Amino acid sequence: MSARSTRSEREFLARVLAEVIAIRRARLLSLLVLAAAMLVAGLGAAMQAQGERTDAVLLFSAFSLIMIGIVCALAALLAWTRINRDVLDAVAARQPAWARAPRSQTGGMAIAVGFAVLGLLFGWVLWATTPVLAVGVALACALLACLGPIWANELSAADDRFAAILDSDEELAARFADFTPIWLHEAMNRQD
Repeated sequence: MSARSTRSEREFLARVLAEVIAIRRARLLSLLVLAAAMLVAGLGAAMQAQGERTDAVLLFSAFSLIMIGIVCALAALLAWTRINRDVLDAVAARQPAWARAPRSQTGGMAIAVGFAVLGLLFGWVLWATTPVLAVGVALACALLACLGPIWANELSAADDRFAAILDSDEELAARFADFTPIWLHEAMNRQD
C-alpha cells in the first residue's frame, strides 16, 4: 500500500472519528436543551391551568411536557456517561452513518431563525387566550433555536477538536496510528 493511500485513509478515519466525537457532544447538549424547553413549556402550561378555573386539558399538556422533559434529562444523563467511551472501539465494527445536521453556521442559523419565528408565531396566537402559556411556548422555542447552532458548531469544529485530543492524549494517538477497522478499505474504495 502506498504512503499516499495510507495518509488518505488516516485522514478519512480521522474525519469519521472526529464526527463521532462531535455527535456525542452535540447529542448531549441537544438533550439538555430539549429537557429545558419541555420543562419551560410544561411549567407555562401548568401555571396557565391554575387560573380562575382549572383547565384539565392544559394540566394534561403540562404533565406530558414535563414528563418529556424528564425523559430528555435522563437521556442526557445517559449520553453524559457515554461521551468518554473509547472512540476507536465505537467505530471498530462498522462505519458510522454521517450525521444529517447543519455543518455551517449559516445552516445552524437558519434552524435557529425557524424556531424563533415559530415561537413568536405560537406566542402571538396563544397570547389572547393563554398569555402565560404563550410566554412558555415562546421561551421553549427560543431554547430549541439553539439546536441548529449547537450541531453546526460541533460538526464544523470536529476536525480541530479531534486533532487537539490526539495532541493531548499520547495513548490514543499511538492507538490511532495503528488502528485500521475492517470497513476502512471498502469505504475508501467507494469514495474513489
